[in-house]
Amino acid sequence: MDATAEQLLNNLKDLTSLFSDRMSEFEKNLQQPGMRKSNKTVKSLAADFSSFKTFVWKSLGIIKSQALGVNCLDTHSRRKVLLLHGIREDKDEVVLSKIFAVLNNQMQMVGLGSDTIETCHRLGAKKKDVFRPILVRFTTMKHRMAVWNRKTSLKGSNVTLSEFLTKARQDIFVAARKHFGRKKC
Repeated sequence: MDATAEQLLNNLKDLTSLFSDRMSEFEKNLQQPGMRKSNKTVKSLAADFSSFKTFVWKSLGIIKSQALGVNCLDTHSRRKVLLLHGIREDKDEVVLSKIFAVLNNQMQMVGLGSDTIETCHRLGAKKKDVFRPILVRFTTMKHRMAVWNRKTSLKGSNVTLSEFLTKARQDIFVAARKHFGRKKC
């Protein structure tokens, strides 16, 4: 477990124990005879509310940092991946051979072998008259960047190359493309 995950786990344990202690103390005070009618309960209730509010804000902060951490991990896991769009889908196809046909013939990248691709497959469910994109995970960033830098050689063909972005980053990219135009993104 890395340091960030360990820190998040420790923070969550601290918040859980704080919440449990305060709630136990509050319950104990409520169950004491005569405490229900006392003015002291109003002060106690105010203190408990303040503690609970602090707990909730800390919890929200932890949840936000965890969501950010998950987004970073998801982005990191996609860094060696590219998507190929517009490649004809045949029955009983060998996806790897289709990828190398594009890489070798259209992109003139003859030096790449099957050891440069870790995995490849089509995404989503098969639909009639729609070619599903092909996910290609390269073994190294060097190979991925070499292919990415040659994407302009696909101009004029039906094949396009894109990055495998997370939903949040894809939405930002689409908004930027809409705002600045296709040529500047």
